[in-house]
Amino acid sequence: MLAMFGSIFIGLVIGFLGQRSRMCFIGGFRDFLLIRDKELLKGMISFFTSAWVTIWSLKLIGKIFPKLFQVTNVRFEIYPTLLDAVLSKFGLVSLICGLGLGFFSVLANGCPLRQHVMAGQGRIGSIVYILGFYFGIIIYYFFIIKLISRIF
Repeated sequence: MLAMFGSIFIGLVIGFLGQRSRMCFIGGFRDFLLIRDKELLKGMISFFTSAWVTIWSLKLIGKIFPKLFQVTNVRFEIYPTLLDAVLSKFGLVSLICGLGLGFFSVLANGCPLRQHVMAGQGRIGSIVYILGFYFGIIIYYFFIIKLISRIF
């Protein structure tokens, strides 16, 4: 029950901040590459900076308080070369699906976070995008992962 209320609270906070900040990752790249506008790029840089600080602070907390290590431990896979990482099962699926998500998000004029905010504001085009987004997740989960698992 506590997790449900915590999730609702965090979702409301992220939704409020997303609506007020006009945060959009793909729009930041698009605007910077097309018209050299750096306004949306600042939000993306601040997101990656805060994620980096959060990961390293969780690792530090896990080392200072060993009982919390399992809670704060950030696990990741280390590949010998970049080519090994890209050619791994996760790397290929991430690359293909990431390119598809980026392509369709540029066509829709915004990233999924921005489309969720605009759908919450009642924009029909964004609602259609979100329905396609979740339909794509279902296809990915039930079909693409099984297909890739059989190949590799």
